[in-house]
Amino acid sequence: MVIALIKDLLFLQTGIPQYVVNSKFTASVLTIAGAIMLWFALFFMGVMAKRYEKVLHKKTDWQFIILSPTGILIYAVIQAYSLIVVGNLKMTDSETWIAYIFFFLSGVLSLLGSLRFFKVVMPHKGGSK
Repeated sequence: MVIALIKDLLFLQTGIPQYVVNSKFTASVLTIAGAIMLWFALFFMGVMAKRYEKVLHKKTDWQFIILSPTGILIYAVIQAYSLIVVGNLKMTDSETWIAYIFFFLSGVLSLLGSLRFFKVVMPHKGGSK
């Protein structure tokens, strides 16, 4: 019901044909849902790294892994704000730049955290060290 109300409001505000509003709205909602799921996946990887640190007694930098995907969540919040609060089918240029910068930085930091964790759990060749 709320989704239909938002779609109708977007249609009335913009005058854009309903099929365009529906496709843009659907794309925005899927983008927000995908970003939140990606954030949860990386967050739970940080939780696993914390457990590995307790078991293996090796530093995994789990705090870094948990905090690094925050930019992905910020991206989803900006997208949701633009869609639901402002009523735009598409983010403005300034919102787009800010959201994508946070998303990119978060992706790079998540990759670095994942590589650090991978080095801890990767078996060493040539026996134990």
